[in-house]
Amino acid sequence: MNDFNLDEIKIHKMKFGDVDQVYAIEVDTFPTPWSKSSFLSQILRRRFNLYLVAKKDNEVLGYAGMVQRSKEGHITTIAVKNRFKRKRIGTILLIYLIKEAIKRGLVNLYLEVRESNKIAQEFYRKFKFSTIGRKIGYYSDTNEDALIMAMDNISNSKYKDFIFKIESDLLNK
Repeated sequence: MNDFNLDEIKIHKMKFGDVDQVYAIEVDTFPTPWSKSSFLSQILRRRFNLYLVAKKDNEVLGYAGMVQRSKEGHITTIAVKNRFKRKRIGTILLIYLIKEAIKRGLVNLYLEVRESNKIAQEFYRKFKFSTIGRKIGYYSDTNEDALIMAMDNISNSKYKDFIFKIESDLLNK
């Protein structure tokens, strides 16, 4: 069941019925997971928040979320079920978040990532995010610093073309 075509995966807005599966991935992925009620409250604020799930049939394979603040989008979370990592699901989710941010007229995106999480940092760099700062002791479980990564001016045509090319290349593999 690990082998599948990307076109079998559907991206949807997260619904209340998805939260149990999302939470299971959250617990497996993060040392200090969000609570189920945190996800539920994010879903309720749809006007400013966008939380997505990647699903095959009724199984949640991954999820991602963004909070809109004025003309900025704060990517708050992205995770993929362990057995589906490295199968481009995170890439699809981030593409959808970025495209929606562009549709909403956002200009900049930013996120925090653990300083030790080199894999995630490299993933974001592929989308032209760069490190712009640090939050000392941001992660309360280990007191680890967070790197602040950002992508400015996502609405320019060059960046839009870049995102559409990544998406096209991904779906045509």
